[in-house]
Amino acid sequence: MRNIATAAITLAVAGAMAIPVATPAAAQSFSFQYGQQDRFVSDRCERNSRLRGCDDWRNNRSRWGKSDYQRWYRWNQPSFGNVGAGLFGFFVGAAVANGINNSNNNNWNGNGSWSSHVARCEARYRSYSAETDTFLGYDGNYHRCNL
Repeated sequence: MRNIATAAITLAVAGAMAIPVATPAAAQSFSFQYGQQDRFVSDRCERNSRLRGCDDWRNNRSRWGKSDYQRWYRWNQPSFGNVGAGLFGFFVGAAVANGINNSNNNNWNGNGSWSSHVARCEARYRSYSAETDTFLGYDGNYHRCNL
């Protein structure tokens, strides 16, 4: 049950992170007038001359139309897509590692079959739990049965 809950939470987080990445750039509207667009691009290109499209804007400024400005905004808008992809990969990797870790919980460091291991542990410790392969020690902590 815990594995199903972990998987469901992981998928919900991954789905929530994919929503902003899936929004196309063309769906975002720009409400600048022509003079405002020109000043905005001019200011940004003066502050950072390496922005994509600044060389074309400097050389062909008089021919730029609405589509050129929209392309420039799309190229130079802040994008968190790489951060979202990294977080998505981290959470998927954590979920896979958690699943692998949980699948190995019923292994023990002994010889013989699992049922004989459980029988030996139940005979030795009254507080032994076969589900967790642990017993309650005199120190008040749970310990793994290594019989």
